[in-house]
Amino acid sequence: MKQIDFLQLAAQLQSSGQAPAVIPASLKPLNITARKETTHHLRDGEVVLYLRSDSKVWQMRYKLSDRQWHCVSSRHRRLDWAMRVAGEMYDRARFREEEGLPQKTRRFDAVARECCKALEQEIERGIRRETNKDYIRTINKYLVPFFGKFMLSNITIERVREYEQWRNEQMGRVPISSTLATHASAYSRVVDYAIEQGWLSDRVAIPKLNRKGKKGSARPGFSREELVKLMAFMPAWSRGGERKNHREMRLLLRDYVEVLLGTGCRSGRESMAMQWRHLEWHVDAKTGQRYLRIWVSGKTGGRWLIAKNWAIEVFTRLAVRQAIGADLDQAIEAKSEAWVFATSAGVRPNSLHTSFELLLADADMRVDPTTGKNRSLYSLRHSYATMSLMDGQMDMHTLAKQMGTSIGMLEQHYSKMTATMAADRLA
Repeated sequence: MKQIDFLQLAAQLQSSGQAPAVIPASLKPLNITARKETTHHLRDGEVVLYLRSDSKVWQMRYKLSDRQWHCVSSRHRRLDWAMRVAGEMYDRARFREEEGLPQKTRRFDAVARECCKALEQEIERGIRRETNKDYIRTINKYLVPFFGKFMLSNITIERVREYEQWRNEQMGRVPISSTLATHASAYSRVVDYAIEQGWLSDRVAIPKLNRKGKKGSARPGFSREELVKLMAFMPAWSRGGERKNHREMRLLLRDYVEVLLGTGCRSGRESMAMQWRHLEWHVDAKTGQRYLRIWVSGKTGGRWLIAKNWAIEVFTRLAVRQAIGADLDQAIEAKSEAWVFATSAGVRPNSLHTSFELLLADADMRVDPTTGKNRSLYSLRHSYATMSLMDGQMDMHTLAKQMGTSIGMLEQHYSKMTATMAADRLA
């Protein structure tokens, strides 16, 4: 029997004027397609599977004891598979909650990026500028290229050992202890940051990087006799130079060398950033004696240091030559933001390393006869520490505060001098 198309018939009747304008509901076709359910509840409503309008993959949300919804994708289109995965994921989430583990972890590179931002904020606030810059360089150059794609919780001791071998190949050498300490500390900063942000539990045992390596070789310095020779050589040398700018640089270098020897300040950024407003007089409440105190900000943050009394003359020369004041008192009172180590025109050089090498070459003191290594401006800081300890002028704790370093670092480099320092008690 031929099936009658009631809609077509009704349309024909309408066109001929023999049927009503409105088609009765009884003649409308029935929608026999069942509506697809887009939401399913599991585990007494604690787990919900649902479809978003813009995706065919089942999504999942579940509640834990915090009574907050945690959302994640099941990564399946089939409902039966999505249900099975949802149950497994919920069970794992409950286990992690009971063990005090975070529900979500992150890849090393994602955590490292956020950690570097935190380190940069510390640098802006003047906190351990040089140290934090070393950490950022290490993270970006070594840690992220190797660990970047790994989840923090999946880093094993075997993976760490693979990294250490890879890093040594990248460097082309076995790093010394200080380099290893920088790498280990940078790595720890990333891990600690993840724990602080709740991306990693402190209960998870994350292996650490090795800090033990070969010791650095002896640092080149100056003996007491060599320092006397250098100080005697510089006045005449500083008045030389073929051109005005050469003479300016020589005068400035002499003052710079003497300040480094008189303060133990780091050469480079720490000392070159010194401004006249950073100088002040410190008066001892008991004796009334005044001392020149200088604020510097360097590798380990900001600190006050005390200049040797004879270094006051050096700062006076600088103040007069730059017309900051007729004497050091006026220069300090002016609170000027001008650079201390600048030419008479107020121009601060980018570096004085090359000029120092020229000075040592002219004084025939470029090479340290003890180590056979070329000396640098850092040799002045090394000599300051050596002379201070040998003279018994200060203990290691005070010296560490003055120089902005740790007692451990001083002991590492100067412990061999302990017996000599106590010669009067040992003899």
